[in-house]
Amino acid sequence: MKKNQTKKKNENVCRPPVVVVLGHIDHGKTTLLDFIRQTRIAAKEAGGITQSIGAYQVETATSDKQQAIRKVTFIDTPGHEAFAKMRARGARVADIAVLVVAANDGVMPQTKEAIAHIKVAAIPVVVAINKIDLKEANPAKVMGQLVKEGIVPEEKGGDVPTVPISAKTGEGVPALLEMICLVADMLELKSELEAPLDAPVIESTLSPRQGPTATVVVRSGVLRVGEEIVADGVGGKVKALISDQGERLREALPGAPVMVLGLSGVAPVGATVTKGLGKADQAARHPSIPVLKPSATLAADLNVILRADTQGSLEAISGTLSELEEGGRKVSLLLAGLGQVTDSDIYLARSAGGVVLGFNVGGSASVKKLADDLGVGLRFFTIIYELLEMTENLLKGMSELEKAKVKGGGEVIKTFDLHSGDVVAGVHVTAGRIKYRDKVKVMRGEEEISQGQVRGLRIKDKNVPEAKEGDEVGLLIKPQVDFKSGDKVVVI
Repeated sequence: MKKNQTKKKNENVCRPPVVVVLGHIDHGKTTLLDFIRQTRIAAKEAGGITQSIGAYQVETATSDKQQAIRKVTFIDTPGHEAFAKMRARGARVADIAVLVVAANDGVMPQTKEAIAHIKVAAIPVVVAINKIDLKEANPAKVMGQLVKEGIVPEEKGGDVPTVPISAKTGEGVPALLEMICLVADMLELKSELEAPLDAPVIESTLSPRQGPTATVVVRSGVLRVGEEIVADGVGGKVKALISDQGERLREALPGAPVMVLGLSGVAPVGATVTKGLGKADQAARHPSIPVLKPSATLAADLNVILRADTQGSLEAISGTLSELEEGGRKVSLLLAGLGQVTDSDIYLARSAGGVVLGFNVGGSASVKKLADDLGVGLRFFTIIYELLEMTENLLKGMSELEKAKVKGGGEVIKTFDLHSGDVVAGVHVTAGRIKYRDKVKVMRGEEEISQGQVRGLRIKDKNVPEAKEGDEVGLLIKPQVDFKSGDKVVVI
């Protein structure tokens, strides 16, 4: 069979796993990736020219009698922030995460962030305990720290495999690659050649010579030169597919990372490339992938990312938050760390449907804009009790929204000023019924801004006693509320 030629339709083949490497700065992520990249079999092929396209594929031999050659695709964006951005867009990019922890430093702040992202992504993890060649290395201490973060190694009775390595010397790296393959076998990843194309964008640029380029990892289907494609409204025709070795391909099979040329613009990172018309007026047929929905466990609680200025403040606030409860709901502290709020925090909150709270810290203008653009609740405090009070209100708000599923609720779509000075909200009823004299709460995002009583309902030109799901009704609430479009009215 010729190189790059599509395999038979009914051939049952496992596709290469897609792996992302995460961890604290200076713990050896880049060194590990460089070691793997430099020793890969594919790089030894004649004429191979390695290109920096954001991802690459390696070949590794298993240690069994068959000595089978297995492929593994690595996303060459080890930073947790890039990974969070992909997950926040809802694209299922990685199958497996490798968490690199230095044997001398142990679990550090960015290690905890990486763990939080892995948990939200709900993908299996392999821990690489790096720098075992150092005299001060203490793998046993690292395992104990991991247990405290909810990552329980097999050596401690859990189900997370750990592999001691030295990314500098290469010791343990073959064992790590084999462990990745074993985890991939348990996932039973199939090479779905006839499935619809699913190729998340992991990197995109505007090249002066090549125009818009997008690095994608094909997860299912086959991407071919000449096909019409679209990615989150950005369409085009595939002019070229370039491998991580600089080779021009006719097609890319599941598991392959390739650079795509031919899109009309720069596709957003995390968008998914699918087959379809590339014209702007047709691109709307292919809506962007929805945001990753948190798991049922995460959805049961109020998910919080907390940043504080000192360890003492962090411990005090974290301890109090863990004791809050309202209507059976509690605070799930996804991440607690020191320092400024970062883009990564916003993306993590977006993925988990949570909020970001800062105590005696700030965030850049770009972070605040990102939170606003993604609809993530972001609040800063200098007084602890105000932070706790806000969190309690958020918990109460969640409980009220849950009740509203049964009683009634709606969304404000516009407002009207009456001659009397009252303000009437034009509300689209989205659940249950809203009745005259009902007590209601008004929610703005996840924050309760007012309580009152319905003192008038009007549909078109008629006063009515109630409005049901699907109706658009003029709602007068006393005391008066300063409504904004998008506010939620929920029946208490």
